[in-house]
Amino acid sequence: MQDLTRSFDTASALPILELVRELTVGQRKIDTTEQLSLFLHTHIFPKLGPFYIEIYFLDNLSGNFLPCSFDKAPVEYRPETVPAMIHGDQPIIGLLAETHSPVELSDQPQSPSPNNTAQLLVPIQDGSELSGLLYVDGRGPGSFSREFLSSIETVAAIIGSRLKSMDTILQLKKSMHALEYSDRLRTALYEISKQAHSSENINDLYGKLHQKVGRLIHARNFFIALAEDRPDGQYIKFPYYIDQNDTHFQNMELKLEGEKYSITGYLLKTRQPLLLTPANFDRICQEQNIECVGTPPYSWLGAPFFFDHISGVVAIQSYNRVIYTEKDKELMAFVARHIGDALNRKHSVDALQKAKERAERAEKNKSTFLANMSHEIRTPMNGILGLTDLVLHSDISGQKRDYLEMIHASAERLLKLINNILDFSKIEAGKLELDIAPFSLRSTIAEALEILAISAAKKAIHLTVDCHDTIPDMLLGDAGKLSQVLINLVGNAIKFTNKGKVTLSVHPKELQAGQSAPVELHFQVRDTGIGIPNAKINNIFKAFSQVVTTRDSAQLGTGLGLVIAGELVEMMGGKICVESKAGIGTTFYFTVRFVPGVTAVTEDKITVHLATKQAEEKSSAQPHHILLVEDEYINRTLAVTVLEREGWRVTTAENGLQALDVLRDTVFDLILMDIQMPELDGYATTRAIRRQEKKSGRHIPIIAMTAYAVRGDREKCLAAGMDGYLSKPVRSDKLINEIETVLRANQT
Repeated sequence: MQDLTRSFDTASALPILELVRELTVGQRKIDTTEQLSLFLHTHIFPKLGPFYIEIYFLDNLSGNFLPCSFDKAPVEYRPETVPAMIHGDQPIIGLLAETHSPVELSDQPQSPSPNNTAQLLVPIQDGSELSGLLYVDGRGPGSFSREFLSSIETVAAIIGSRLKSMDTILQLKKSMHALEYSDRLRTALYEISKQAHSSENINDLYGKLHQKVGRLIHARNFFIALAEDRPDGQYIKFPYYIDQNDTHFQNMELKLEGEKYSITGYLLKTRQPLLLTPANFDRICQEQNIECVGTPPYSWLGAPFFFDHISGVVAIQSYNRVIYTEKDKELMAFVARHIGDALNRKHSVDALQKAKERAERAEKNKSTFLANMSHEIRTPMNGILGLTDLVLHSDISGQKRDYLEMIHASAERLLKLINNILDFSKIEAGKLELDIAPFSLRSTIAEALEILAISAAKKAIHLTVDCHDTIPDMLLGDAGKLSQVLINLVGNAIKFTNKGKVTLSVHPKELQAGQSAPVELHFQVRDTGIGIPNAKINNIFKAFSQVVTTRDSAQLGTGLGLVIAGELVEMMGGKICVESKAGIGTTFYFTVRFVPGVTAVTEDKITVHLATKQAEEKSSAQPHHILLVEDEYINRTLAVTVLEREGWRVTTAENGLQALDVLRDTVFDLILMDIQMPELDGYATTRAIRRQEKKSGRHIPIIAMTAYAVRGDREKCLAAGMDGYLSKPVRSDKLINEIETVLRANQT
C-alpha cells in the first residue's frame, strides 16, 4: 500500500471545523438518501479539494452499493473512472468493514476501478456494518495528505451518524403510519358495521360503504355485486356500480353461463380474493378462461363475501397508474367480510321490519275484527237477554218459564264465551291494564260468589268462604280483575264438582308489619270434584285447552277461563298454581299483594253510598223525558219497555239525523245514544248536539249505549262529549243506575 501521507495538493488550511458545522446544520431537514446525496454534492464535496467525490448507499436487496440517480446531475463533470456500482462481494469491501479506515484503490489488485488515478474508498459505518461508501477520484496520480484523510473520515462519520438517524426516523414514521392506518382501519370497519344498522335503506348503505372503503384504498371505481340463484341459473346483479367508464352497469343483471367467466363470476366461483395487475392480467385471464366484460382495467382487486343467504363481491378497479398490491388484497378481503356481514345484518333488520309491519297490520285487522264481532254479537245478545228478562219478570209459569230460563242461561253462557275471547285477545295484545282504586275485599268476594251461589245450590254443593279476620277490608287494587279471577276459579270448581263442597279461603301469607304495610294475601279454591288427570294438568293454563272432552254442555267452554285467570294474577304481581288428584278434587291457589286502603276513603265511600241511595230514591220519584236514539228494532223495543216500566216518557229516533230534528222541537232530560247507526253515527250526532248547545247554554246528558266494548271505546265516547257509557247487552238495573248517576252528576 502506498504511503497515504505523501503530499497530494489539497485546499490549503482546510477549515474542517466550519465544514463540520455546515454539514451538521445543513442536513437537519434531510429525510431521504436522495436529499442527502444532493446536499453533499452541492455544499460539502466541492469544499474538500479538487476531487470528484461520490457517495454510495447499500442496497439491501442486492447487497451492492449504488449511487443515487438524479433527473439532473448535481455536478457538471463526472469522470468515467467513477464506477456505476460497487459490488458488495469484493474483498476490498470486507477490508473496509474490518479496518474501519479508508483504502487507496491503486494499491488493491481487485480495485473496483483500476487506473492510474489516485482513488480512495472511505467506509460509512453503522456500527460494525457498512451502510455506505465515499468514493474519491483524485483526477490524477498521487496520494492523499493526512489532513485530507482526517477530514474525509470525519465527514464519513457524520454521514454515517445521519444515515442511522434517518433510519431511526424512517422506522418511527413507518410505525406512526402503521398506527394511523390501523386506527383508520378500525374506524372504517366500525363505521361499516354501524352503517348497517343506521342506514334507512339499502341503497344509502351502499354509498356509505363506498365512502368508508375509499378512506383505506384508492376506490374511485367501486362496485358491489350480489349473486342470486333462480330456477334458470345463477345471476349477478349490480345494485351499486360507480365507475368512470362503465356507468351503464348500475342495476344491470348478468347470467353466469357458458365456458367463459367474467372477472366477477370467476371470483364468485373460486371464493378467493383476486388481484390483477399489468404484470399478470393477460396471463390470468388466459389461464382461467376469463372474459373481460366492459372496459379492461389497468389494475383490478376484488374479494367475495358469503353470509347465510347473502353472497357477492366487492371490487375496485383503476384504469391508469394505480396498481393495487398484496397488502391491498389482504385489506380488501378483510373489508369484504365486514361488508358481507353488514349487508347480512341489514337484510335481517329489513326482514324483521317487514315482519313487524305485517304483524302490526295483522294486529290492526284483528282488533278491527274483534271490535266488529263484539258489536255484531252483542247487539242481538242485548235483545235476547233483555227481552227474556222482561218476560221472566211477567206472570209466566210452568214449562214456558223453564224454557225461557234455559234460553236466558244459554245466552248468559254465550256472553261469557264472548267476553273470554275478547279478554284473551286484549291480553295477547298487551292492552289489558289494571284499574287501581280503593275497594272492599269482603264486598268484592261476596258480589263475585253471589252470582255462583245459585249454580252451587242447584247442584246441592256447599259453597263456603273463609276470610281471615286479621285481613283489613279496605284495600287498594283492581277489584274487577280480582273478581274475574275468583269467578273463573270458583265457577270452574262448581262446574266440575257433582257432590261435596267448594271452599274459597283467604289468609294473609305473613303477619302485617304495620297498618300501612303491603298485605300479601293467599287465595285458595278447593273442590271435591272430578280432579285433573296427571297427563293433562300441564295443559290447563294453555289457550283453548279443555280437561274434559265429553259432549256434556255443562262442561264445555272456550278453554280460556284459566288462561285469563293466570294472566290476571300475574298482572297483579302473583302466580297461580294447581294441585289435583283424579276423583278426589282440585285446589287452585294464588298470591296477590295489595296496599291497605285509607280509613278516610272508606268513610267517604260510605257517605257517598248513602247519599247516592237517597238521591236515587228522590230521583226515581221524578218522571224523566228521554230521547232514545237506536237503529235496531229489537234493542229499541227492549229499551223503551224498560224505561216506560220505570214510569218515564220515551221518544225514539232511528239515527242521528232524526235525533237532531227531534231536538229542535222538544226538550229532553237525557239522551241514550247508540254509536253505529246509518246516516249519522253516535259520535257525529253528539258533537253536533254539543255545538248547538254552545249557543243555547244548555247541556243535555248523553249516555252511550253501544255494542262496542273493546279497550278505548269508553274513552272515545267520553271524548266525543258523552257523559256516560253502557256496553251491550244492557241489563235493566245497570241502565237505570247509569241514568240516575249521570242525571245527578249533571245537577251538581
